[in-house]
Amino acid sequence: MRRLVVFFFFLEFNTVVFSQCTSGCCAPGTANFGVLDKGDLLFFSFFKRDYSDTYFKGDRPTNFNYLTNDYADYGAVTLSYGVTPKFTVQGSLGYYLDKVENFNIPVIGQQQLAGKGFSDAEIFGKYNIYHSKNDVISITLALGAKIPTGAYKLAVDNVELTRDVQPGSGAYSGASILYVMLKPFKNKKQSIMFNSRVNYNGVNPQGYRYGVENINSLSTVFKLFKDVSLIVMVRNENKESDIVNNVLLSASSSIRLFATPGITANIGHDMMFSLYGDFPLYQYYSGIQLADKYAFTVSLSKMFEFHEKPIPTN
Repeated sequence: MRRLVVFFFFLEFNTVVFSQCTSGCCAPGTANFGVLDKGDLLFFSFFKRDYSDTYFKGDRPTNFNYLTNDYADYGAVTLSYGVTPKFTVQGSLGYYLDKVENFNIPVIGQQQLAGKGFSDAEIFGKYNIYHSKNDVISITLALGAKIPTGAYKLAVDNVELTRDVQPGSGAYSGASILYVMLKPFKNKKQSIMFNSRVNYNGVNPQGYRYGVENINSLSTVFKLFKDVSLIVMVRNENKESDIVNNVLLSASSSIRLFATPGITANIGHDMMFSLYGDFPLYQYYSGIQLADKYAFTVSLSKMFEFHEKPIPTN
């Protein structure tokens, strides 16, 4: 279960990265999906690179070439603590090492806009609302808030950068996450995980509000070797149109479907290393928008136990 808990945290942070850019063996006593044992502390860190170089209109590529490409290098750290066997608190903060747009402007030539800095921080409370006695189903609900800590009016040489390369949104926002874990097979060793997150974005001081975002993941884990597992995941991301000063920006909504395969390895006592890729299967954009090309993520996690282990009974 401990490996699954770490993977569940990756699922969440994978969705966190999206919202910022526009995450085997049993742990003693851990039975509730989405939360930690009382007294457990989970350290989770990751780095993600995403890249885009093609515009879409609807669900097809178009010859529009405003940007040559854009990419972002993003790292984040989270700490999660099990307050009770059913309730976990979690906080995270990330940093953009680079957030870059490359242009090829006629006559002028190649130009680049680049920003970096802290992204918005997040804090969550997670509560396991149901866990069946036969261990077939577990349901956890999380509620949280996004706090603007990164710059949203970053300037270089006294010129304010475009919104797309700003590290922060400038707005307080809310989020809810539903976790469902199923063990439908008789041996109870294979789990199917469903994760659904909704971001309710607020309005920043410039009057800009990012559209409501819904990210859904369906996944499972297959053991390959003693300490290595294969993760199979599909992810759907739906985004409503942005609003600026009460005016709807039609060319800002989208529907996307990704394949997200991964490999995770146990590299020490309660420590795991993981590598994941994002590959679009289907994309639909209102108007003309820059589409996703690929992304990859590497993560490292470590579980610390600050509680007394149960004494084995004969």
